[in-house]
Amino acid sequence: MPLLRAARVPVSPHVKVNANANTNTNANANARSRWLIDVLHALHALGANVAQIYFIPSASIGWLLLAVLALADWPAALTGLAASAGASCLATALRLRHESRHDGRLGYNAALTGIAFGALWRPDAVFVAWLAVCVGLTVITTAALARYRYRALTLPFVGAMSLTWAMQPWLRLLPRAPGALACDTATPGFVFCSVGQVVFIAPLVLGLLTWYVLALWNARATLWALAAVILVWTSLAATTALWPAMAGQAGGIGINAFLAAFGLGMFERSAAQRFAGAALASLLCIVLGAMLGPRGWPYFTLPFNLAVWIMLRLPADRRQPRLLRPWPKRQAS
Repeated sequence: MPLLRAARVPVSPHVKVNANANTNTNANANARSRWLIDVLHALHALGANVAQIYFIPSASIGWLLLAVLALADWPAALTGLAASAGASCLATALRLRHESRHDGRLGYNAALTGIAFGALWRPDAVFVAWLAVCVGLTVITTAALARYRYRALTLPFVGAMSLTWAMQPWLRLLPRAPGALACDTATPGFVFCSVGQVVFIAPLVLGLLTWYVLALWNARATLWALAAVILVWTSLAATTALWPAMAGQAGGIGINAFLAAFGLGMFERSAAQRFAGAALASLLCIVLGAMLGPRGWPYFTLPFNLAVWIMLRLPADRRQPRLLRPWPKRQAS
């Protein structure tokens, strides 16, 4: 009995071509989707690196701050953005935690270092090479401190800038022409100028705009920090009349006092501890200024770091109501 065989149905070559075309189309669409997601993640990390200078894990706030900085000093904004990008690339290459890369906890010291470089020195080949070295050092130091659960705050930035100051006889970085005037204690605008000077924004109007951008994220913490700086300013205004030498340290005192009060607010400490932190940072500025000033050595934001570390050693006031919106705790700040 002959076996029945199924008849072979001829397959048109166009069917195979269409299948391959659909496969290629889907692959291209997936590749474009992945590329778009990667770009969005990169843009988010760049903005978050800048925002975390002020303890804020928000890319949109970071881009707003960068826009204000560009209005005040576009070279500083450009180098800050470049340093932020370099920090993100290095953190990715080292395969550091995605969450820390994404919310800016590993790159904010690098972004602040880039802003400082752009504000203080003119770019050249040595400038670019040494900035790349400092960006790498800040990322590695921040990641190492996070690994052992230490709050880095801006210590890696202080270390990079201090190393640059020590290496200046060999680096010979070219100073920029003086830009905007420093904060003036003679007017109440000093308090808003201090807010902007954290990222080297000196003009009063742009300092006020910087304060408004911070208030968009957390108005209460920003208002408490502003109140602390107002108290510091009134004390400075009274002191400089009797001790004129204090006027030279007014800018550093305002910056470190605001950062201490605002940082302790973001760490959800009580109002009393925020004011105490601002006062302690001011006192440390005076002490360090007396020690380092005659040598021409700036203390940058070291008083803020010391003051916050000391205040965080104190027990938190558990009776204090939760005034701040929840946000991811920073392991590297």
